[in-house]
Amino acid sequence: MLFPTFKSLDEQLTQFFQNKQYAEALDLITREGPRFPADRMLADYWRMCAAARVGNYPLVYQVAEQSIADGLWYGEVMWRQTPSFQPIQGNPDFERLVAASRVLEGQDTSTAKPTLLIHLPENHSASSPLLIALHGNMLTAAHTLPFWKPAVSQGWALALPQSTQAMYKDAYVWNDLEASQASVRAHFAQLQRQIAFNPKRVVLAGHSMGGLVAIQMALTGSLNVRGFVANGPAVPFLDAPEQLDALLPSARERGLRGYFIVGEKDVDISLDEVRSLAGKLESAGIPYKLETVPGATHDYSPGYDSALPRALAFVDAA
Repeated sequence: MLFPTFKSLDEQLTQFFQNKQYAEALDLITREGPRFPADRMLADYWRMCAAARVGNYPLVYQVAEQSIADGLWYGEVMWRQTPSFQPIQGNPDFERLVAASRVLEGQDTSTAKPTLLIHLPENHSASSPLLIALHGNMLTAAHTLPFWKPAVSQGWALALPQSTQAMYKDAYVWNDLEASQASVRAHFAQLQRQIAFNPKRVVLAGHSMGGLVAIQMALTGSLNVRGFVANGPAVPFLDAPEQLDALLPSARERGLRGYFIVGEKDVDISLDEVRSLAGKLESAGIPYKLETVPGATHDYSPGYDSALPRALAFVDAA
């Protein structure tokens, strides 16, 4: 079977892992992975995971050694939090590779300090509203810019923080929610020092997993924001509905508002979960809207451009 895109291959590998068909996954990624050189880092990761699951640890080390020899690095998050690698934590060969990868990461200028991209409107002033937008998992701050750039032409200062949780080069995640919130708060403190904005007109936004972090922080009051805009979000508190219920009254009292943007053809999120969260906001008296963008998928498309100004106008309403 030929896979037209790496995404289709990734989906098949995910299915194999869900079914615990690890040998089949290893055969598949070994055969098909080289066809997608642009996705080598993820292909090699899949191969290492599958090899570890079938107990072929020498192959794990071989793939990792070749990546390091080619100047490619994987982050501490990937090495330590990947379930497939748990049996070899502490193994001298494994730890040697982790250390070598860490050295390469330290030499990468793109990770020398936390990334925060800022785009200011032409009429920027101390009264300008501020939009803080979080990227999706396995992406970067720069990658998420197209989702949020229309805000700048609407007079918003735009800040794009990048997670510090590196899976590998140019692939950052928000999986550790406590660390993610701390990171966003640190970026916000930097913004307070670096640019002028209206502190009463701050909106927190995010795409995919970044949307989950944005929703969670807005509901908990981790940042004093007017509300949130979530584009194709993962949904927080699925495993702790009682925690969500406890947060809603105070969120309502703060005047929190929310806006969900979902693509009509987005198969990477659960629309039912988004609708369920929206229903809970409605029951709690928290203003929200849910907009579906015709023809749009989980990835950026121009159809999202017109949705964002509507979302900001709604959330920023007095």
